[in-house]
Amino acid sequence: MGTVDDEQIRILILNEGEDKSEELFRLKKGWILRIVLSSCLSWREVRIFTNACLYEKDQFKRNNYQELKWIYPSTRIYDDSDRYVSILCSKSGSFHYYFTIDGTTAKENLNGQGYFQVESHLVWPDGSNEVLEEECITCQTVLSKCLGPLSEWLSRLEVTRHSGYNMIHFTPIQFLNNISNSSYSISDHHKLNRIFEGTYEQMKILIDYIGKEWRIFSITDLVYNHAADDCTFLQDHPEGSYNLVNSPYLKPAVLVDSILMQFTYDASQGKLLSKGIPSEIKEHHLPLICHYLLNEIFPQYRLWEYYICDTNKLIELFNKQLSKRDNCPDKSSYDNDDLIKINHHKYNRMKSLIDLDLAEKVYFYKREYLTTKQEWIDAACNALRDRLHFLNHCVCQKLNENLNRAIDNSIASCRYHFFSYDGPKYKKLCLPSTPFVGNYFHYPNRELKHPDDINQLIEDDINYQTYVMAHNGWIMNDDPLRHFPQPGDETYLRRDLIVWSDLIKVRYGSNCEDCPSLYFYMKEYTRLIATTFHGCRINNSHSTPLWLLQQMMDYSREINPYFYINGELSTGNIKSDLHFINQIGINSLIKESHRAFDPYELGEMISLVSQADPIGSFNKCKTRQLLPSKPYSWFYDQTHYNSSLIERRSVEDLLPRSACLAMAYSSTGSNRGYDELIPHHIDLVHETRFYAKWGYQHKQINDKTAMIYIKKVLNKLHIDLAQQGFTQLMVDQLSRSVLLITRYNPESDKSVLLIGHTSFFQASEKWEYISSLSIEGVIDKILFEGSINHPQDKEPVRNFKKSKEYINGLEQTKIFFHENIFIEQSRCIRLKSPNSPDYIGYRRIEFTNEFRPGSIIALQISLLPQIRQSIINIKQILNQYSNPTSQFNKIINKLTLIDLERIIYRTSIEEKSDGKGFDCYIIPDYGILNYCGLQGQILILEKIRLFNQIKHPFIINLKQGNWLMDYISNRLKIHQNTKELGKWYENAFQYINSLSRLMVPIYFDLIIKGSYNKLLEHGYKLINSFIIDSSLFVRLLSQTSIQLISIIRNARLPLLSSDIRQPHPIEEKDEQTFERIQQIPSLAAGFPHFSGGLWRNWSRHTFISLRGLLLLTGRYEEARYLILSYGGSIRHGLIPNLIADGKTARYNSRDAVWWWLYSISHYTDFVVNGYEILSDKISRLYPNDDSPLEIVDSYNQSLYDTIYQVLFIHLQSYKFQERGAGYSLDPYMTDKGFYNKIGVDLNNGFLYGGNRWNCGTWMDKMGSSDKAMNKGHPATPRDGSSIELVALSRATLSWIIRMNKQGYFPYHYIEIYSESNDKRKIYLTDWLNRIDENFENEFWIDESNSSEYVNRKQIYKDTINSTLIWTDFQLRPNFIIAAVIAPEMFNKTHIWLALKQAERILLGKYGIKTLDPSDYNYVGDYLYDDDSYDYKRAHGFNYHNGPEWLWLTGYYIRAKLYWSKQQNDPLIFEQTIKHVREIISSIMNLFYSNDWQGLPELTNSNGQLCPYSSYIQSCSCGTILEALYDILQI
Repeated sequence: MGTVDDEQIRILILNEGEDKSEELFRLKKGWILRIVLSSCLSWREVRIFTNACLYEKDQFKRNNYQELKWIYPSTRIYDDSDRYVSILCSKSGSFHYYFTIDGTTAKENLNGQGYFQVESHLVWPDGSNEVLEEECITCQTVLSKCLGPLSEWLSRLEVTRHSGYNMIHFTPIQFLNNISNSSYSISDHHKLNRIFEGTYEQMKILIDYIGKEWRIFSITDLVYNHAADDCTFLQDHPEGSYNLVNSPYLKPAVLVDSILMQFTYDASQGKLLSKGIPSEIKEHHLPLICHYLLNEIFPQYRLWEYYICDTNKLIELFNKQLSKRDNCPDKSSYDNDDLIKINHHKYNRMKSLIDLDLAEKVYFYKREYLTTKQEWIDAACNALRDRLHFLNHCVCQKLNENLNRAIDNSIASCRYHFFSYDGPKYKKLCLPSTPFVGNYFHYPNRELKHPDDINQLIEDDINYQTYVMAHNGWIMNDDPLRHFPQPGDETYLRRDLIVWSDLIKVRYGSNCEDCPSLYFYMKEYTRLIATTFHGCRINNSHSTPLWLLQQMMDYSREINPYFYINGELSTGNIKSDLHFINQIGINSLIKESHRAFDPYELGEMISLVSQADPIGSFNKCKTRQLLPSKPYSWFYDQTHYNSSLIERRSVEDLLPRSACLAMAYSSTGSNRGYDELIPHHIDLVHETRFYAKWGYQHKQINDKTAMIYIKKVLNKLHIDLAQQGFTQLMVDQLSRSVLLITRYNPESDKSVLLIGHTSFFQASEKWEYISSLSIEGVIDKILFEGSINHPQDKEPVRNFKKSKEYINGLEQTKIFFHENIFIEQSRCIRLKSPNSPDYIGYRRIEFTNEFRPGSIIALQISLLPQIRQSIINIKQILNQYSNPTSQFNKIINKLTLIDLERIIYRTSIEEKSDGKGFDCYIIPDYGILNYCGLQGQILILEKIRLFNQIKHPFIINLKQGNWLMDYISNRLKIHQNTKELGKWYENAFQYINSLSRLMVPIYFDLIIKGSYNKLLEHGYKLINSFIIDSSLFVRLLSQTSIQLISIIRNARLPLLSSDIRQPHPIEEKDEQTFERIQQIPSLAAGFPHFSGGLWRNWSRHTFISLRGLLLLTGRYEEARYLILSYGGSIRHGLIPNLIADGKTARYNSRDAVWWWLYSISHYTDFVVNGYEILSDKISRLYPNDDSPLEIVDSYNQSLYDTIYQVLFIHLQSYKFQERGAGYSLDPYMTDKGFYNKIGVDLNNGFLYGGNRWNCGTWMDKMGSSDKAMNKGHPATPRDGSSIELVALSRATLSWIIRMNKQGYFPYHYIEIYSESNDKRKIYLTDWLNRIDENFENEFWIDESNSSEYVNRKQIYKDTINSTLIWTDFQLRPNFIIAAVIAPEMFNKTHIWLALKQAERILLGKYGIKTLDPSDYNYVGDYLYDDDSYDYKRAHGFNYHNGPEWLWLTGYYIRAKLYWSKQQNDPLIFEQTIKHVREIISSIMNLFYSNDWQGLPELTNSNGQLCPYSSYIQSCSCGTILEALYDILQI
């Protein structure tokens, strides 16, 4: 029966505000539940609590919660997004968890909650320590009362044992109703049925024997929601029922019930013949009955008096009450009188009341047109009288509706019982056997008195009222969770109940204190069952109070920790089912196959109840996400409640139905009598015979009886399939009545096929044609075949003769059954193709005429030998991942980060630039993949694998051909560095290609997933320990360093000097032009738009990103190459914005060179001996401003000299017109825009530049719409002195001064020329001091600033001295950048106020708004192709006037962290940390939702995704990595 599973880990992800209490999360004992946080919760102070038993010895206490302790994989204090809690599933049960995010422990403050269920652990009591898994359960229900004395039980239960069942469900074993003898009408819950002639102790000995010796578990019913009407407990404790003392609202219903009972009596005595109503009624009498009851009888009993109030009496009392008042209020306390309602209290006639004090507040006040107190009293009384008349009218109207409904329901019940084709067809009205309707109430001594007597008794006799008790029943199409005998409920009056007239509905109340006698009575009943049986079936779970079931099942598992709970739930709603399952700890639910009305529906049900995966499902990791499960099912061919399927369907249907159910991957069940071919319902109420005993004599049952032996074989097959790992299932149809069910073992790759020819209706000698069946694989053997056929001249139901001595079945049915036969011996099929192992084609079988309705055949199928060998080879390949010396690991150990970029990533543009004919792979009916490399497939595979989407177009493509596998290997083989890996994949895929196409996706996934993980692992080893030692998010974000940095043939950088220090980049010659190529990786600005060609290499993006993507990741050599290469393109003291290999560069970016200088400063700080880069040589493309393009090494210059020249040109000030100015260079720019200037204001030390018609900073959007008239207009010119450029220059000066002092930079001043051509020395320290002296005065806008341009105060200007003066005063986020780059310039109080403004005004969900939303020019949503007349929007003019940019968030985080420390207030720092972590959690969420595996350029307002944004931008990824680095250093 299987042993406990190997350790498995299931991961449950918590989301903020998520209530999972109506989802089922199921685990097995011994598994580990790991609870992790979603990114949105990662910053929260999450505390998790559970009432689970953390150790097996723990006793479950539902209301005892323990806080779970976090486990932190990372040692860094604020790098805890990977933290988790771990729970060992040590004890069976359903356990609740909740979590808070406010630091509190109280359950009332929970932010989220859910349940997880640890499956019941059914350990065989024979000492083997083996476990009966849920999927292996085969249960047979027996009517306990039909087993006879305990001494005879074993002889009758031998039938169950020899039929192969491993669990028995006994109907209630207690003392039954002495009149009805119904199996569920229990008279004494503490005593055994008198038939048994035994005690509970003897019962336990028998149950223990069956468990230990026969290996059969036993469960029985627990019936909590009703008791027999002769229940001894209720006679002693009537408060345990719904009687007229505790439920006086039932009085009118009792009177109606007695009227209807009297009607049956009067009609049966012929007293109503004068009314035209005889005792032998016909359907045409029903209208007469309806009229008689409604119009003649009901009015006599004045039922309305239970509901109306005595108006005159109440008015009299009201008048007296008001007369006692000294003063009358000036006005009413309430505007209307809807609050005045009737209270029926104890439902005594004419005794309904109202709240007179409330009436006084409503009606008693000074009316303007009256003057005396008496007049005011009279007016109040008259108003109340009107209200009472209205209320009385309403209740009378409602009563009439209810009485009409009661008669309609009674007529419907009568019609069913007397006239319906499927009813009992009563002939004559008679009490108590064939009444007009059943009685809804139990009356003392079962005496049905005349309504006149009952009318008096329910008013005056408290003893009589105590013992009138409501019967139980159910309401068709009603909410089964509703407890109908409650105050205000009118079910009994309206006669909505389908009543069980021998059962009293018991009344527990809302807790054990409401009816303690009943509670403890049922608790003892529970104890007796839990100490005797291995489990229970809760009868009518849905209509039993939930709190009671919780306490009783908790008590059961306190007695027996492995107590198994099966529930009868008829809610009809999966959410309601799950609610009960979670709250109570129900292990399984009953499902009935008879609800399938044709073979297709039966196949659907088999799929639905099975816990199996579809055939072709992916292999499951031992550690994986925990997903909601469907409830476990006990799938019955026939339950004890339902009529025989021989009556419902046919004899022939029994065998194929049982065989099909045996293939379900769920618990299965049957009813005693099904296998014995008993053609009638073994009645729960009226059956008095016993089952037959096991034996080989007359009147006994043995393995030759009916289907007994066949069921044993089917049960064994069911158990074997579950135990041996046949965890996948497929249901198909070969014809309308033939089902094909396949179970597949993904470990052994064996299959079992069951073909069943169903017979839902009486079989005939003709049946439809059955198509031949093609099988891929070798047919090992026929496990069995058989058929059942009842002679057509022997009608199985009408002609059947019941034995008076025992419960007997059909004897003339013909059955044949053969096991383990060769295919040539089969009577049912013929093989039409070879079956030898060397035959690689399909095996084709045809069905013979012997395969008639009622037939089954089961085949065992193995893989073709060559496929089996391929799988062995594939598994050997997979083992290479864990072997450090394997071929695979040797190959990947040679790979560089640049190689990994090609293998894992690479966009379409990048791939096409190689000129090798490859592009991203296209999946039909899905689309093009994001990446050419493995990431493109992994992104889809992870989603497919998680939800097992085996019909996804990606999977279909793999099944249809080898195109994707060829693509993967071929694109790698054509490149020298990845050639070996390409061949390795080719070798692995050739084995996959030889598999069945159904298996291809499974093994493809294993190869790709395993190799991808190893490649990622190798990549982490090649980068900085900061990354390796950090959380998963940091590691994944660092992958953007690999994604964005690669060598692109059509986006080469300027060549480096041959004179640089070692190491040198690898060089080669272009295959087509033979020109010299240096393998210098470049950094893409973003994907997918900026990944190749002219648009790839943006200098500004490169150097904003360089610290995060290269230095923090340890890619120092690539950083050095980028610095030196871009430095070679300097002209006019600037670096081109788009470098385009330096030959066609455009020099319109004023800030790029300063980002370059700032990056060099970080390089010298990060890299050991990094200062050496200053002595490296740069090959200048343009040695001076007017020189032509020089070839490499024509003019080499030390980097420090190049830096000197940049500073010189800026200090000297410089004006120039862009070369090639005009339409061909930029079709949108005006002529004035091509004129540029740069310089330093020597008065304040600030950089300045640009003009009104160009845009030289990162906010560089140029208008292009003629229609909206913004063409040639920069959206953000930012000329003058931009705040971030001032900061960049200040930071650069500080660094150069430091390098000079350390002897690595030879200059401490810059010599410039005055207008008179005199030389002047500008000392770097003076320049820096000048900036510091003037910065706050020039940029800070304080409360006293009275400029007409001020919109916000306590902020920093974005620029100073711009042409458009008002733009200086706009609130933009650039001061945030400056506050990080050059914090020395800022006053700590001012910057903190400004940052608070930024938090309040500019901070978005993910990014930072680029403009104050109150600004006239603010437009939050970016549409690049907007073709409107709107100047502010057209052609994306608002690119930097509102949209929320991600890279700014990195600087915002860094600024908040730095400046919060400077405030010297621990509380401010603590609040900032919390604030920053919240932002990072949002960024994490954005990252994980991005199929490109990175961070986008920008979002629209409020974090809405912008379709025009780059899906990954280098600046966003780089600066967020920097921010993470900063917080992790704390």
